[in-house]
Amino acid sequence: MTISSTLPKVMKAAVVDAAGPPEAIHIKDVPVPALPANHVLIALEFVGVGIWDAQQRAGSWGSVKPGTIMGADGSGTIAAVGSHVTKFHVGDRVYSYSYGYGSGGFYAQYVSVPADRVAAVPAHLEMKIAGGMPCIALTAQSGLETLKATRAQTLLVFGASGGVGSCAVWLGSEKGATVVGTARPDAQEYVRSLGAAHTVDPNSAEREGVIKRAAKDGFDAALVTANSDALAYFFSHLKPKAPIAFPNGVEPKPHLSGHPVSAFDGAMSHEAFERLNAAISTKTLPLRVQVFSFKDVAAAHRRIEEGHVVGKIVLHINL
Repeated sequence: MTISSTLPKVMKAAVVDAAGPPEAIHIKDVPVPALPANHVLIALEFVGVGIWDAQQRAGSWGSVKPGTIMGADGSGTIAAVGSHVTKFHVGDRVYSYSYGYGSGGFYAQYVSVPADRVAAVPAHLEMKIAGGMPCIALTAQSGLETLKATRAQTLLVFGASGGVGSCAVWLGSEKGATVVGTARPDAQEYVRSLGAAHTVDPNSAEREGVIKRAAKDGFDAALVTANSDALAYFFSHLKPKAPIAFPNGVEPKPHLSGHPVSAFDGAMSHEAFERLNAAISTKTLPLRVQVFSFKDVAAAHRRIEEGHVVGKIVLHINL
């Protein structure tokens, strides 16, 4: 294996020992995770914070194992590579989406992840944006692939200003689709900056006029990243049998008689990252990120639990 000569034995990590409020998270010294032969060790710079993290911390997924380190994605540089890894080298700028391996999540100075869940960060992409992207961008990509979104389609993105919604708007518009995104008035300019052809407040009295201008024949497909009482109204403007897709975790689960409805997750694979990097290429992804210092991880959780986050919250691992 290749290892940085300065690799420590101990690192700082944000740890939860039992389910509780944001203040249950505390930063402590823990061992740097092990490096299996097919893994890389990433020295993290920015890591994503998702509502799923807050739900895990609060015990919504069940009891919390003492010593739990949350976090499923982030960006940084390769600090070491396992003996079977040939694609990456110490010092490479990378980002990753990975969970379920038991060696600890991304709320730490280092994370050990399978090399096939890692990709090079495009040269022009800021590391803070790269750190917030992997989970939400790969999830949005899966949603668009589920819907088979293509050029000349009119695509509804319901909940367009959140993390997955932001990436769905950008990736959908890059595919050539006409994207109509729902967002509160203060987030509509941001959604348009991502490539949405039209934006609409889902609860506005003006929504009928916007839909008539944007999709007079109806929507070809809908990607739903949140649910609300307004969703049924937008579904009434779908073309017959138009597909609907939503990421797992949206509750209540969307449904509409006569329309195929599919749940999806982001793909954690080398191939999925390759497709994402091909879509990004040399383009600018104007994902809005709100940066919290690592020591303010509890404040980041409080903010995400308030709801209506525009873009993505990230932690800066700046210890």
